[in-house]
Amino acid sequence: MKKFEIDARELDCPKPLLRTKQAVSDEEFDELVIRVGNVPARENVCRFLSHQGFTQVNWEEEGPGFRITVKQKEAGFEQAVPSANPDNSAAPRTAADSPQAGGAKTILIGSNCIGTHEEKLGALLMKGYIYTLTQLDKLPAKLVFMNTGVRLCLENSESLEDLKSLEKQGIEILVCGTCLEFLNVREELAVGKISNMYEIAGTLNDANGLVSLT
Repeated sequence: MKKFEIDARELDCPKPLLRTKQAVSDEEFDELVIRVGNVPARENVCRFLSHQGFTQVNWEEEGPGFRITVKQKEAGFEQAVPSANPDNSAAPRTAADSPQAGGAKTILIGSNCIGTHEEKLGALLMKGYIYTLTQLDKLPAKLVFMNTGVRLCLENSESLEDLKSLEKQGIEILVCGTCLEFLNVREELAVGKISNMYEIAGTLNDANGLVSLT
């Protein structure tokens, strides 16, 4: 019996799910074992596997986390699973490869956190959101950063490599120049291009679809 194992106990959301998705897509196995560190990761992985047609999905407590075991699907059951690349190990898509035509959205990011009450939680959610963008099959057309959102584009940002990856894939990243100057961080900008309110207003007004994330 061929077994494939994933240790995702130390990974933040959504990486345990994405690692599982990649294994289902790319690996051959009779049994897949995924170790996760918390209940939300366990629920997300089990739900994903069930949605993909796996009927033998079991979990048990193991140490401080959980051990999920899944058997290969029965013969004759096939379902396409989009490829995932949690480690960015494969060559990134180019602008020509990126599916941005036909209604791709513009995303306005006006804060370095999602939500306003728990700063550490909000920063963790924003980091996970930007990372997850790099894994989507349908990418946004543009990312616009304003207010404290511009901090995500700086040299010390934990999201810097993910944003650079998105830029390489053809995503236009606009960073508010007034915001950089106000926060006195213009010299620390490491990804995207400095923009102005006229360009940003035009971009937001002309967007095929606009998502405001704060």
